[in-house]
Amino acid sequence: MDSAVVSAVKQSFGRALGNAKMMSDFYDAFISSHPEMAKKFAATDMDRQREILKQSLSMAILFPQDNIIATQAMTRVRDSHSRDKLDIAPELYDYWLDALIGVVRNSDPEFTPLLEEQWRELLSHVIEFIRGGH
Repeated sequence: MDSAVVSAVKQSFGRALGNAKMMSDFYDAFISSHPEMAKKFAATDMDRQREILKQSLSMAILFPQDNIIATQAMTRVRDSHSRDKLDIAPELYDYWLDALIGVVRNSDPEFTPLLEEQWRELLSHVIEFIRGGH
């Protein structure tokens, strides 16, 4: 993947994190996006989950560049989300991506249509890897 895409997404993520409510806003949007989501998060410690998401997104951004630590992290996500564990259906990742893009759009003051394309390109690569473990 083009290092310019990774760099643009990394910078956008940094700006978006300036919104202290970004992770809460994401889970509000994500959980309300599909009836299955509320069930999946019913017994979840959401404070911990928001921190996990922040770390996972940092790793996801580095994953397309074959970063070894990011690859290990995304492999753990792939395993934990598999049919035998959390059983996250492959089609649910589309809701995840749309919710995330919406929150980044509202949280990054420099968000543009090009940045949206870059976010989607980068995260689609990661999502396909995770879906492959289902």
